[in-house]
Amino acid sequence: MLYQTIGYLAAFFITVSFIPQAVKSYKTKSVEDLSIGLIITTFIGTVLWLLYGLKMKDGPLIVCNTILGIVVAGQLYLKIKYDRNRLS
Repeated sequence: MLYQTIGYLAAFFITVSFIPQAVKSYKTKSVEDLSIGLIITTFIGTVLWLLYGLKMKDGPLIVCNTILGIVVAGQLYLKIKYDRNRLS
């Protein structure tokens, strides 16, 4: 039970750590300083961790990587959208 609680706390903090950047990018409509490579590799890693969590039936991994996948996919969308607008 203790280790599962630690897992959920770790999942919470890792997931929450990405939200301020996503909110800032959305508000400022600026993604110039975000690396597309970082966003893509983070998304791939998140999907792989989610698949692993599903296979292992590990709640913290499933919850964290589902939410994180959505946040990172949103960042990827904003990066593509705002970079395209900047180049137009």
